Amino acid sequence: MFEPFSPLPPSAEKDLAGWFDSLARGLAESQQWGRLFDLRLLQTRSRLGLPLDRRGSLDDVDEPRRGALEEGYLAACREVGALLLESGRFRDAWMYLRPAGERLRMREHLRRAAPAEQHLDELIDVALLEGVDPERGLAWLLGRQGTCNAITTLDALQGQLDPHDLRACAEALVRHVAAELRGNLRGHLHRLRGSAPPDLAVRELVEQHPELLADGSYHLDPSHLASAVRYGRLLHDRSLLSTAWELADYGRRLPADLQYPGDPPFEETFPAHCRFFDVLLERDVEAGLAYFGARAEAAAAEEAPFGPLETWLILLCRSGRPREALDAYARWLPRDRELSSAAPTLLELARQGAAWERHAEICRARGDVVGFAAGELARREDGPS
Repeated sequence: MFEPFSPLPPSAEKDLAGWFDSLARGLAESQQWGRLFDLRLLQTRSRLGLPLDRRGSLDDVDEPRRGALEEGYLAACREVGALLLESGRFRDAWMYLRPAGERLRMREHLRRAAPAEQHLDELIDVALLEGVDPERGLAWLLGRQGTCNAITTLDALQGQLDPHDLRACAEALVRHVAAELRGNLRGHLHRLRGSAPPDLAVRELVEQHPELLADGSYHLDPSHLASAVRYGRLLHDRSLLSTAWELADYGRRLPADLQYPGDPPFEETFPAHCRFFDVLLERDVEAGLAYFGARAEAAAAEEAPFGPLETWLILLCRSGRPREALDAYARWLPRDRELSSAAPTLLELARQGAAWERHAEICRARGDVVGFAAGELARREDGPS
């Protein structure tokens, strides 16, 4: 039986460490996680000969003991966090594992988690809101609260997610919305005809069965459809790009009053996105680039927002035309303006096209010393082209 108040052993370091371990096991068995954490910090302070009052400030600790105290703190975080994970208390575990930089360990446990109903909100909080595994968290949220809440949450978080995680969330959203739309189309067709072919994609369903869109019928909230299409611009996987194109193609078949305008150059939300995805799918590339190039040029002439320019740069970059993108960047982006993280950087364009002289020329013209230095370093890393 755990005796929390066993006497202190002789001063031998081995006996003292065993005494602390015995106390720690007892606190873990009784699930006194906070006290276990405090005990391990006390053990570290004792070992380093520091004052035992836990209110002592780290700022008052000299080196190298400060570094050792920090290591003890992180070790205690890992120990308590791991025990909480084993107990299925994911949110509490993350409170300890986060300062220890244990995101990968937390993500692995989320991957293996079987989300019971009573724990699902906690799992969503850690995976999505805390950014441990956003794609998995968004999938759980879609299943629990539906498309509307998931899109609202993703819109609020997108500025905090790194590009890889944001793209993974976009993939999950596009898959979900496409499956929802296809299921609703097949359900409608089954009501009309008594059966629905299981092997038809969205485009095939609406083309082979125009009655599905008769009398202004629609099968998904148009705002949800538009959001999925918008996030589809982040995709790189060709099959998913095709899926996003199908969503946009369905959207452009809807009545005009259900086609809500987007931000430039996507004012015609669904038709413009079809053009965008066509370029990435290597269909009507020249026509698509000409369309978005004209929109970028018109916006630049009117000193309008830079969305059209960003879109064109993205398409040029992803179509293997970085030198054209560099010229557009130099011509139309004012020296004192920066593009969003969605757009390719000047350095990325130069590296893709091995256009280091052009990069240096643009940086000199813009007075960008840091950009110039980055280009020179990247040129040296890449070696002769």
